[in-house]
Amino acid sequence: MLFCVLPQAFANVQLEIDEDHDDVMLAVQQGLIQPYSALQAVVSKQLHGRIIKVELEEDDDVWIYELKLIDPNNNIVRVEYEAKTLTILEIKGRGLENIIKVSQ
Repeated sequence: MLFCVLPQAFANVQLEIDEDHDDVMLAVQQGLIQPYSALQAVVSKQLHGRIIKVELEEDDDVWIYELKLIDPNNNIVRVEYEAKTLTILEIKGRGLENIIKVSQ
């Protein structure tokens, strides 16, 4: 397991990559994974809360971002995004009615 702490721009966010770094870089180059910056943009549009942990895993040729967020009421919420399309696959936790942004 590769573990890195992100630079100051991502202070207090923990990143874990369970795959080989070269495999991750190749997957990004091939368009199989959206970069973390794109994930951040999608999360900020869809959800209230702050990302506190990110895991990236590949399982059966599908890349998944697993996030842990803290919402404005200090609830921990877990969200899984498909890394290629940045589509939410699963969301669970308390107070979900407070974390999901309603589009107008």
